[in-house]
Amino acid sequence: MMHEKLGDAHKALAAYINAHLLEPKFVPSKILIGSLLCKMGGKMLPVARTLLSDALRIEPTNYMAWYYLGRIHKDEGRIADAVDCFQAASMLKESDPVESFSSILETFSNIRVSFFDSLPT
Repeated sequence: MMHEKLGDAHKALAAYINAHLLEPKFVPSKILIGSLLCKMGGKMLPVARTLLSDALRIEPTNYMAWYYLGRIHKDEGRIADAVDCFQAASMLKESDPVESFSSILETFSNIRVSFFDSLPT
């Protein structure tokens, strides 16, 4: 996430993919990659759509996956599909219990540790 915040999308993507390779069914890494590819647009949209759809098969109540899938549909001109995704994201977000900040930090810390542990020494 640090690379993404600093504007280095390619390094961020590499870090997210490495984390994803360590735990392929980990939904947050699928969403991080999908959201970054969504922001890149163009030829990346089909890959982003696949990752986000896969995330939703594993965790159908993930509002972020619905949101980014909606953005992809919107960018590709499928407005009705985009509206459905945005509505799902909105309803799920409203019903989502507030998650503590510490649990979010712990999740991303685990991703970071996994990534750095995978680097050659």
